[in-house]
Amino acid sequence: MSNATTIRPQEIRAISRSSAVELRARIAARCYAFSSLVPPEEWAQDIYRLPTGGRFRWEFAPYTRAMFKSIFDPNSIETSMQLFSRGLKSTVILLAIGYAIDQAPRRILSLWPTNGQGEKWSKDNLCGELLNCTPALSYLGNATGKRITSNTLLHKEFPGGLIDIFGANSPGDMRRAKGSFLYADEIDAIGTEQTDEGDQLAIFNKRGDEYPDTIRVFSSYPSVAGFSRINSRLKDSDHNEWHSTCVECGGEPFIMHRSQLRYDPSAPEVACLECPRCSALLTDRQRYDMAHRQGYDNWRPRNAFRGKRGFQANALLWPHPVDEKKYPGGWLQCLAQQEIDAKQSDNPKRSLRVLVNTVDAEPFDPTEESEKAPDWQRLYNLREAYTAAPRAVSLVTCFVDIQNNRLELEWKGWARDEQSWGLDYLVLDGNPLDIQPGSVWHRLMTELQRKFKREDGAELELSMCFVDAGKWGDWAFQAYRLSQTFPKLMGKFMLSKGVGQQGAPINPRKMASIHRNIKGIPIGAWAGKDLIYTRLRLDPNADGTFLSGYMHHPMSYDANYFQQLTSDSVVMEYKGGEEVRRYGNNEGKRDEALDCAYGNLAVFMLRRWNFDALEADLAQTRPDAPAQAAPSAWFSGKAPGGWNL
Repeated sequence: MSNATTIRPQEIRAISRSSAVELRARIAARCYAFSSLVPPEEWAQDIYRLPTGGRFRWEFAPYTRAMFKSIFDPNSIETSMQLFSRGLKSTVILLAIGYAIDQAPRRILSLWPTNGQGEKWSKDNLCGELLNCTPALSYLGNATGKRITSNTLLHKEFPGGLIDIFGANSPGDMRRAKGSFLYADEIDAIGTEQTDEGDQLAIFNKRGDEYPDTIRVFSSYPSVAGFSRINSRLKDSDHNEWHSTCVECGGEPFIMHRSQLRYDPSAPEVACLECPRCSALLTDRQRYDMAHRQGYDNWRPRNAFRGKRGFQANALLWPHPVDEKKYPGGWLQCLAQQEIDAKQSDNPKRSLRVLVNTVDAEPFDPTEESEKAPDWQRLYNLREAYTAAPRAVSLVTCFVDIQNNRLELEWKGWARDEQSWGLDYLVLDGNPLDIQPGSVWHRLMTELQRKFKREDGAELELSMCFVDAGKWGDWAFQAYRLSQTFPKLMGKFMLSKGVGQQGAPINPRKMASIHRNIKGIPIGAWAGKDLIYTRLRLDPNADGTFLSGYMHHPMSYDANYFQQLTSDSVVMEYKGGEEVRRYGNNEGKRDEALDCAYGNLAVFMLRRWNFDALEADLAQTRPDAPAQAAPSAWFSGKAPGGWNL
């Protein structure tokens, strides 16, 4: 009996000539489809060459193997890598790109925060660490001094494919681009770039939609929780983490972490890692063995796999050699020293943030107390009952904030140790564009000549006043000229302008152009708010004394004042691929009280005040003072150039 399949007449269908030609073409394409001669993992070890000329070995960093395999897994839609700095994620991606060029040509697109970063990666990494040092790819590099005429740093062609490199700061460059291998690096630095083209990362992700087998790779170390692009993609994946088994107890595998680091600050060279299972103190050699000599498959997923793979690893997997002469305690000593240096820095919390992002490979939590605005209700409850200025006050400053229909000003009294007392807060209604007699500026001049009583009866008067010119520079300058007609204000009235810029000092003690050709003092607003918020967090001592810099406020200040004083909050954003920490007021809250607070601080920091001379002058104003003596010089140091002080 024959086993041949019987074809019934009704099952036979006629097809057109064009359909037959198309069918034969599809069959031929499938039969002669390109097939790699070398598997990806073997290519990385046998064909790729390191810049030193040596061969790459997966044993050097076993955790990278699964990351590399995921890139070419047909079941994986995308691969996300949230790794510690210098964690070889760039090497893994270079290996994948090299394999694609040599064995499975594709159109490769690479996105960076800026064109400059893309060019640097192309020159230093793509050419320097892949094309120039790998013989099979050297024709694309520049090691021989020759270059394919159509190739540039941002565009390279090879048989069957190409590489295009883009910067997210150049909108429109990707409009006509398409590719089946999409690689975006440092994507957290693209997080807040706003352009007319829309979100550049989303546009880049669409460039591979027309291909059924598009490879997508996203890489970065994280930035801020809630705003981290890479962390968001990691949470949307199966989120793999590397687990190690303690060489002492052999218990349940765990994730090695910096929180398990144990050391004596005076002897970081004996730093150890504490096993969370048996509490054994492990040396750096044992850490290395646990990270690199327990196999390749120690990744454990948090979530079920649904087409997206993600990998997170911290610096306890550090594979690079460490100078044993400088660091006899190995990598653990390096980590301990980094922690010690961060804690001893000028701003420990901000310095430790670098370790959180680049060592722990975790997003920094901006809701940490040091980054939040102080609680206004707490400050309101800490008000003090004083009507006269305390005996410690020797210096009086004032800052004037200009609004479109009023002037707001605050008087501050200062002691030697930079404790400050709010003396009064005033709002003078009136149009600042009007400088005629009786205007708000004339009323200001009258206010600036007032005197405050001190507890011992001494009379305090203004030492220096800043007026925030800003966009009102022309009219503020007219006010400055007006002040020169009042003898008591001569040399005590200066123009200023808040500068919202990272790194700008609170008071540089030098003049600069603040509005057109008008000179004044630029005030670093963000640095000023940093210091004000730091001082507002100080609490009174248990014995009723206060720390240096403590800010006192009278009972006359209402709740609205303290709400304004704490209105701004820290905002993290990226500009030009660089992270910027700034202060923002997205809710449109009034913040004149905060401006006056850091403005008065800038006035105080204008020069080194001679408090002995100030006290000598004040002694003559007390009711029990002896006969008047010649006035003393109430400041020391050179006055800013161009001002008759």
